[in-house]
Amino acid sequence: MATVEELKAMVGKHGGKSTIQVDKSIIRLFCNTIGDTNAKWKEVGPPGLMTAAMFVGEGVHMEWPYPAIVDAGADWDFLKPIKLGDVLTVVNSLASVEDKSSEKGKRLLITFKSTITNQRSETVAISTGRVMNLG
Repeated sequence: MATVEELKAMVGKHGGKSTIQVDKSIIRLFCNTIGDTNAKWKEVGPPGLMTAAMFVGEGVHMEWPYPAIVDAGADWDFLKPIKLGDVLTVVNSLASVEDKSSEKGKRLLITFKSTITNQRSETVAISTGRVMNLG
């Protein structure tokens, strides 16, 4: 297990870059999975496709200081549409580590940022996800 100080020292560290090519099969599979049969998604990916793309990215390799982890929410900024033929690159990073400990126990609020760019180096989406690490 890492210490809180070791984890805080990792803020700003990135995981490896991962890429995904947006083709008709990716759009179709995603739309089938969520049950959206709207014809407009034949040439443009629905915004939710970004949420799936985020999981393609390689995360920051780290150890947790405390044994329990719970989701603490996420925010998305959708900046540009995903189009058929786009090649998306996902880079995940450790954005912050905040000590939220109290008399109820040890807690860290850990924030991750996923940046998704297209083949023109345009940022198409940014995800900010949080987890609470409990001890």
